[in-house]
Amino acid sequence: MKGYLIKHFGTLDKCAEELGVTVVTVRNWIRKNPRGILKHAPEIIATKNTTYLQLQGEVMVRQEEIEKIEPTAHT
Repeated sequence: MKGYLIKHFGTLDKCAEELGVTVVTVRNWIRKNPRGILKHAPEIIATKNTTYLQLQGEVMVRQEEIEKIEPTAHT
């Protein structure tokens, strides 16, 4: 997911700035709550060369990775 954000925004700081959130929020999406970014899906899709399915796919993959690392944290 981090790679996806950097690909579309350049940096995590720029992602936060463009979406009107803090860098801490962006890092939280990557570290523990990837679904949080879906709130911003309409503006991401409208301004970046991506689709909802691509964004959702990144979120799902990251969610699975997090659950493998900390299986009890998200059950």
